[in-house]
Amino acid sequence: MLVKLMFALLALFLAAEGSSLVGAPISADMNETEVQDALQFAVVQHNRASNDMWTSQVTKVIRVQKQVVAGLKYIFTVEMARTSCKKGGVLEKCEVHSDPSIAKPHECRLAVWSRPWLGKTEVVENTCK
Repeated sequence: MLVKLMFALLALFLAAEGSSLVGAPISADMNETEVQDALQFAVVQHNRASNDMWTSQVTKVIRVQKQVVAGLKYIFTVEMARTSCKKGGVLEKCEVHSDPSIAKPHECRLAVWSRPWLGKTEVVENTCK
């Protein structure tokens, strides 16, 4: 009986709180400088970690979220594609390759954990389909 009462109270509490749980990821604004910086950092790290000889860039931001953890975690779902620039070359005017079979657009999830008071920023997730 006590267990049923506890579950009922828990369900009531969660219903009253809605879907906004403390510490859960929330939508972020791509126009914020910190969000843009985090995505740029993630793309640079993605390119460093890949074995591809071509650099990739974001072609579309599908979703961006942020989460308060011990710092801020930025979570990006993006579409990326290969550019016409090779790694190690000048990257200022890299455009997505015009041949779709070379560009190979694909979806990636990139997460960046930022702790500015420690001077630390790191990619904690880099998965692509």
